[in-house]
Amino acid sequence: MRNLKKLTAVSLILVMMAAALSGCGSSKSTNKTNNNTGNDAQATQAADNSGNSDGVTPATSYKMFMRSQYADWIKELKWYDVAEEKTGIHVEYVEGPEEIADTYTEVDERIASGTLPDAAMVNLAQAKVYGEQGAFVDLAPYIKKYAPNLQAYIDKNPDYKSYVSSDNGAIYGLVKESPIFADLIGYRADQFKEAGIDPASVKTVDDFTAAMETLKKFYGAKDKNYYPLSGRDSALRFAAWFGAASYADANGSGGVYYNHEKDGSFNIKADGAYTWIETMKKWYDEGLINPLWVAGTNSEGDWESQTLEGQASIFYDYYNRAEWFMQNVGADGNKNYDMQVLNFLQDASGKTIPVTSSILYQNGCVTAVNSARNESTIAAILKFIDYFYSEEGITLANWGVEGESFTTNDSTKMFIADYTTEESKAAGEKRWSFLSDRFTVCKPVDQTAFYSWNTKLIADAANSNFKTENFLDRPTLIYSTSQEEELTNLVASVFEGESAGLTAFITGSKELNKDNWNAFIKEMDNMGLSQIEKIQAEAYTNTFSK
Repeated sequence: MRNLKKLTAVSLILVMMAAALSGCGSSKSTNKTNNNTGNDAQATQAADNSGNSDGVTPATSYKMFMRSQYADWIKELKWYDVAEEKTGIHVEYVEGPEEIADTYTEVDERIASGTLPDAAMVNLAQAKVYGEQGAFVDLAPYIKKYAPNLQAYIDKNPDYKSYVSSDNGAIYGLVKESPIFADLIGYRADQFKEAGIDPASVKTVDDFTAAMETLKKFYGAKDKNYYPLSGRDSALRFAAWFGAASYADANGSGGVYYNHEKDGSFNIKADGAYTWIETMKKWYDEGLINPLWVAGTNSEGDWESQTLEGQASIFYDYYNRAEWFMQNVGADGNKNYDMQVLNFLQDASGKTIPVTSSILYQNGCVTAVNSARNESTIAAILKFIDYFYSEEGITLANWGVEGESFTTNDSTKMFIADYTTEESKAAGEKRWSFLSDRFTVCKPVDQTAFYSWNTKLIADAANSNFKTENFLDRPTLIYSTSQEEELTNLVASVFEGESAGLTAFITGSKELNKDNWNAFIKEMDNMGLSQIEKIQAEAYTNTFSK
């Protein structure tokens, strides 16, 4: 499977992205149509897959279990309504929990209780393990019958087939394509200016720390609840800045790489890992980072409020969050509010520090079909998904409807729907939106369209930072079903143990010294870290030696 290495080489995607972003002065960027797919397998024309002489007539609706937030987003999409009209199939979503981890847990519970609807959003390990136990349909023979466009995609992408297939060759779950991107450093330019900080001077980690110290002295004197750096979810997201991201390559594996190729990627055995935690402890002790974020109790809403209200000036988060803050400061908010994006940091030699990025095929948000359903329902599910692998469906999901959301001029696509206008609409209101990093339906991603659907702020930041040499190698590994099952169980406990231990060092509840650090590594190895690394290394070898 040497061709799978192509998934780690983002050069082609970045070339297309550069074409989309260069000279992007507004949301109306121009893009060549010969680059209008994220993977070159989408040359298949839309086909009539309403059934054939060997199959049954597909049903006209089905139910799918999904994370509630994703279902809410789908209800707002204008292009999704068009897809249902085009296919003649309506999807009724059974809403799960708000958090994605809780959603997967409920899948386990629903399988055990027999309450899983026709289809479900699962992770790949669940699809393979439960599939081999008989809970999910082997979709491979039905794809041949009812999904010619999807079948053409699989035939043209053997790496995809290898990734989704179980040891027995069955396909129990379908994986979507994902955009390739990394997190960006957002900062309040107005606060930097007021505190006398030149953003261009923030180049290294030491510069970053010095800027936070200046901000803390300036704003912290007025507000005891001011912390320069804040965020949501885990604060353990700076490991790559110290050369301590998890990895898998020809030399082996370090840290939890499985399901943490981008987020939560750290390797406590890396040479720079101790310095990483030592630096974060300094941030914590000096009040430079929000302690609630370090403790894991700072919600997304808390972080947003802190950043909008001036109690935080810097974040390291999703690529488009800077624009979100600019949109949500409000008409009556601070008129001087100005969120901008820093360039990636550099090492002492002036070389940009490479960071973790997303990968094309991820093991979350997988579509699986309940094996208790009849062929008519299976056909309906595949017919609906297959539409998005046709040229018509790819264009609809990535660009919308010509004349309404985009136009074509001299073989060039250009958005005419305004990003800011559409994305700032109230929750629940219908909109044009092409944020393909969100899960809507299993489909390919047009990387060019994805980056074109942005404001100048994000387009410029992506164009400046998202370069091949600035991304760490993130190979997509193929695991056997038994490896998937073992890793799922091990990672759940080991990653939690690592996170708790690292947090204890940062907060000072456990003294940070070399002896305690080495004991911590040994403890994690005994818990299963070394076994995780062994499986990841074996998967890398098996993936790229064939």
